[in-house]
Amino acid sequence: MTVWLDVLNDAWSELAQTAPVSRQYRGKLISTDVSLEIRAGMRAIDNAPCLMLQTTAAPEALFELSGMRLSSVPDDSGPLLVLSLEDSSRRDLFSTICADIVAAATLADPDEALGQFLARLDAWRQFLRDRRTGLSQSETIGLIGELLVLERLLTLDPYRLAFWQSPIDGLHDFLSSGHAIEVKTGLGPSSTIMISRLDQLDTVGVRQLHLLHVRLIEAPDGRSLSDIIAETGDLLPDDFSRRTFENALLRRGLLPTDDTARSSPRVQLRSIDAYLVSDGFPRLLRSALPIAITEATYTLEVRAISAFSADTATVLDAFHRGDQP
Repeated sequence: MTVWLDVLNDAWSELAQTAPVSRQYRGKLISTDVSLEIRAGMRAIDNAPCLMLQTTAAPEALFELSGMRLSSVPDDSGPLLVLSLEDSSRRDLFSTICADIVAAATLADPDEALGQFLARLDAWRQFLRDRRTGLSQSETIGLIGELLVLERLLTLDPYRLAFWQSPIDGLHDFLSSGHAIEVKTGLGPSSTIMISRLDQLDTVGVRQLHLLHVRLIEAPDGRSLSDIIAETGDLLPDDFSRRTFENALLRRGLLPTDDTARSSPRVQLRSIDAYLVSDGFPRLLRSALPIAITEATYTLEVRAISAFSADTATVLDAFHRGDQP
């Protein structure tokens, strides 16, 4: 990605020295090593840097978020998909996004380049919609927990990346054939589980729901998020799946350049404990609360839910097979 960052910045600098003409944009082809004609662009009216590709996108894919806009612009040669910088204070992030999208296209096979370009762009759209910064430490811990569960599921079947639903705003972290799994992760000796939204332990619309409590300890010789990502990627069957996984990580909030989250903390897995969320399980349900309460966060005491415990391996195997544990 660093190479493309330099290429783009050099192209924008060159275009800034070029006098505007009557056309709406002036551009410079940068993608000589890929089947797509990707251009660095500059808008004539205000010299805003752009990334341009002659293609179309679904209307719902277009956006204006965090000082950036993705728009479809008519051109004599056909419609242009234009990603433009609308807030100059976001230039560094804009440049990173553009370089990352171009890199995704160049790493793909020629017949997949456009699909990978659009998929990576859509992952960035979701990131910009949901947040302005990368992951906090508590969010990093939560992602580690989800990936440790994903790692176990991929060991059972490497073609089950789509089970992981939280990157696409799924109601539960994992879903398969009506069986949902909600993952909560703690670092250290805490004996409580934080439930951050009312709907996380709601069984409406699912056949069954299990709560998995991932317990981690910090250790100098443990695995970092970067280690876990690499080892999870190794379980996937092909490059397309690995690129889909990278897009899912971005949708989940992990920036490609977030070295802090990727390197710290280093953790060891202490246990993954499973609980069946069924009648009698202590939880807050939206349907049982006054209508004025629209959201709530609460804490469960682990010892108080021991009666609902289940064997984790059996739960994951049943989830994989799509049957009852």
